[in-house]
Amino acid sequence: MPITHSFFRSIFFAFVWIGGTVDLLGQSRTDDSLLQVVHENKNDNATFRAFKKIGELNEKTNARQAIFFYRQAIEFPFRTIYAKEFVGIFNSLGALYHVQGQYDSSLIEHRQALLLAQQFSFKNEIVKACRGIALNYMQQSQNDSARYYLNFALPISLQLPDQSLRASVYIDLGYCWLEETNSTEALGQFIKAAAIYEDIKDADGLGKALVNIGNIESILGQYEKALDYTTRALRISEENNSDANIAYCHRLLGRIYRKQKKYNDALREYDQAIKIYRKQGDLRNEADTFQSIGNIYFDLRQYDEALRQYKMSLSIAMTIHNPSQISYAYSGIGSAWNELKNFPKAIAYFDSSIAIARETKNRYLIMDAYEAKSSIFSNLKRYREALKFHQLYADLKDSLVQEENRQGTQEMEAKYQNEKKQDQIELLQKDQLLKNISLQQNRTIQTAMVVAFILLIVIGLLVFNRYRIIHQANRHMEIERMRNEIARDLHDDMGSTLSSIQIISQLALKENQSAPSAKYFLRIAENAAKMMESMSDMVWSINPENDSLQKMLVKMKEFSAEILEPKNINYQFQGEETLNGTVLDVAKRKNIFLIFKESINNAAKYSEGSFIEIQIANVANDLHLTIRDNGKGFDPAKTQGGNGLKNMRNRAREINAAFNLETLEGKGTILKLKLPLT
Repeated sequence: MPITHSFFRSIFFAFVWIGGTVDLLGQSRTDDSLLQVVHENKNDNATFRAFKKIGELNEKTNARQAIFFYRQAIEFPFRTIYAKEFVGIFNSLGALYHVQGQYDSSLIEHRQALLLAQQFSFKNEIVKACRGIALNYMQQSQNDSARYYLNFALPISLQLPDQSLRASVYIDLGYCWLEETNSTEALGQFIKAAAIYEDIKDADGLGKALVNIGNIESILGQYEKALDYTTRALRISEENNSDANIAYCHRLLGRIYRKQKKYNDALREYDQAIKIYRKQGDLRNEADTFQSIGNIYFDLRQYDEALRQYKMSLSIAMTIHNPSQISYAYSGIGSAWNELKNFPKAIAYFDSSIAIARETKNRYLIMDAYEAKSSIFSNLKRYREALKFHQLYADLKDSLVQEENRQGTQEMEAKYQNEKKQDQIELLQKDQLLKNISLQQNRTIQTAMVVAFILLIVIGLLVFNRYRIIHQANRHMEIERMRNEIARDLHDDMGSTLSSIQIISQLALKENQSAPSAKYFLRIAENAAKMMESMSDMVWSINPENDSLQKMLVKMKEFSAEILEPKNINYQFQGEETLNGTVLDVAKRKNIFLIFKESINNAAKYSEGSFIEIQIANVANDLHLTIRDNGKGFDPAKTQGGNGLKNMRNRAREINAAFNLETLEGKGTILKLKLPLT
């Protein structure tokens, strides 16, 4: 027995007798037999496998103990007879380090596994090692490297009888696309995985695939579908005691409920996830969940509690040395201090967030910090610094937009090339089919010509139909892209310019308060603010993401709250349940909202009422909008000089809507709008 093995065995028994974190003397009969093997040290092979088995027994309950025993196992000299077991240990160590947020250590172990697996052509282990490497690269935002290893593993997995391993690669590819906000590609990968798991009746894998589909639906704003997929996944995972997937389901439910502003439900789900992560010792996900809880309290404007949750996330993230989570925690703490008006602390934490975000190359977090600091310095009336950080924010945002456009162009070019290749393959396949048919048939020339003619007609129709469909799809995508570009350009370019004008005019006003030009700087600032508000409405109406009536209804509610609540005017919306799935074009949506906006403004300014009832409903494919107040009313004959009523009537006429106004002095006002939706 080599001296090093005696040394490790002595450490092992000392660890047992002082207690450690696992009471090995109280293990099951299997544990006792393994300890007996280590104690007797019959041979290196048996002792190696005993350490490996004890590591496996601790893997789910005590990650640090598992790492300790796996380390003892790989200290033994390498032998070919247990090469596959060595590969398995390296992969297990990589997975354990990954859970603890030690991504560099995890990468080292998985690379060791990959090299050894390739040397002995262990295909299953090659795929597992590639998956482990890819997941670590994703955590470090190196998605190109992650996709490289997954694409390397995918064709190998197609050669294996283990279909669940192939499905796992599809799941990881879905995560990779999701990191790049490509929801369509991600959804396709998750659906492929779900189909495989369902086919092989792997309930645990199916639960994992379903919850990821639920996550995509949540990102796309389909919250009911997201809840359906996630609750199905949770039920399957609970039946199979899959704690990791159960915890993820609870976290996803928390995110969905937060988006629906069901904050108590969201907090309950996050609490369930925290309990499981603590049980598993999964510090990385525990820290991330505390960050999510802090975000909910931030939404509720309970900034002291949000601050406490962000600090808990920061403490755990620093324990496991997770720079990415640390930078998010700093950002959250800075935002909370900003809301609590402790601007020096807010600036300090945003500076820390920027410093670490630069290390992790998270430019979006840096951009958010620049924007926040610009706002803080503006509040402090330190306009030069506000302008400086606003310019940094605008420059970084422009850079990111240009990079996204460049990536989008490259992706479109790649798709175009792939379509050309696919068309060539299809034509070759059809040509081969015609040759096979002609060789197999022994008919007259006339019959052969008829068959060929029919085939050519069919192919021509298929090609023509394909061209028509592609043309229509491309035209629709081009229109959507143009609308997105217009909305983005208006928001980014004009919005940034107007914001700069406002800040500069405030700075000039402060430095020239006694000068005769001060009143002109004041008018510039006021007009810039009005233009920013008008531009915001314009951007909202152009953006295709807001085409649904539900999005317009949210905008109406936000505007009503902004105008009516400061004046203590109560209001109520009715008929929302009839609007599901209803879509409006840009012109109708813009004019309806502006009619609504003018009506609410008039009621707030002149009605002197205390309550406004707003009814909006889809009745027999007609949109009915009714706005009724209990104010003093007015005589329309006395308001001929105003432009408000004339503008509302003109806007209704532009969209072929019926407009009616009923009002009497002392009886309130009722506005009715009826718009055909077909």
